[in-house]
Amino acid sequence: MKTIPNIISLVALLFVFHSNNAQTTVNASDLPQAGGSYLIQTSTADITGDYVSTGADYVWDFSSLDSSSETLVEFGATDAAPFLAQLSFNNAFSNPDYLCDVFGPGEFDLAFLSELGIDLPVTISNMMSYYQTSGSSYNLAGISMNLEGFDLPIEYSDIDEIHPLPLNFQDVISSTSAYEVDIPTVLNYATSATREGAVDGWGTLLLPNGASHDVLRTSTTIMTHDVLTQAGGEPFEIDRISTVYTWLGDGGLPYLEVKTIFGTTYSVEYQGEAPNEDTSNTDGITAHTPAQFIAFPNPASSGENIVLSGADQETTWDVSDLMGKVIMSGVGQIISTDRLSPGAYFISTSSEKGLNTETVRVIIQ
Repeated sequence: MKTIPNIISLVALLFVFHSNNAQTTVNASDLPQAGGSYLIQTSTADITGDYVSTGADYVWDFSSLDSSSETLVEFGATDAAPFLAQLSFNNAFSNPDYLCDVFGPGEFDLAFLSELGIDLPVTISNMMSYYQTSGSSYNLAGISMNLEGFDLPIEYSDIDEIHPLPLNFQDVISSTSAYEVDIPTVLNYATSATREGAVDGWGTLLLPNGASHDVLRTSTTIMTHDVLTQAGGEPFEIDRISTVYTWLGDGGLPYLEVKTIFGTTYSVEYQGEAPNEDTSNTDGITAHTPAQFIAFPNPASSGENIVLSGADQETTWDVSDLMGKVIMSGVGQIISTDRLSPGAYFISTSSEKGLNTETVRVIIQ
């Protein structure tokens, strides 16, 4: 017969065991906060890494990730945003649907234009995103940019619901979004997207320098349709499909975010300190030179050869359209564009010598 103290000890042990293995929940307080600063490392996009495996009470060991660059990302309260942006995103009286809690630097589809070889005749800077964190979902309500010294706020015509709040294991992620940028006599850029995914795992994420975090893992497929019309030109339409994996906890921004396109990893970023480097044989000096393939020229004219800098004679490559269909394959450093019509393509490369496999986007004019 167990004594009362022994029973109490057993109950306490079971409680501790349950607590250590409890599922994580992400709340509004775990998202980016006004005044918050987040150190983000950009890692070499190694497509051989297993970013797909997941499950309940899972351990993701990414402690060996490197860092090629580091960025301090800062968020502010919307009452500190540019004045015109406050009229859109800090105006509870006349614009309550777009009232936002924080703003900070974000990624914009508009930046995709430069990768298409489109040089804008105007200078765009200070691009910001505006987020709603206090409702039933974490939303991206709009953006702002400085256009030739003039602050231009852009409200999403269809607000992007990034994920539900609170966020739990097995929650479904499903939303649409849309916005339009119109610069008279210059261009019109309209984009719409669908976001479909789920919280497909929870557990422990291991990052460099011994960092360990309790996280939820999300997997989201984003399908984007862009329409670009330059002044005096015909509309140019682009369809893109990407999958984003995020590991979310109480860190504001994701502790780890991996982006793939057509199954190929092209971006790996994690939050925290960079891994310690071994300087014993470098006289105290460390350097990191990531393997990288660069396509030149880019944009290229139809019929012009593309040279893959960083490749060798054993490098294999595939050329795919924006829907992921492989159009041509080959080996070596030279790619002929004779068979490619004007448009955007992806070149995926790999090497038997162990160089990192990478994907680069090229434009054929």
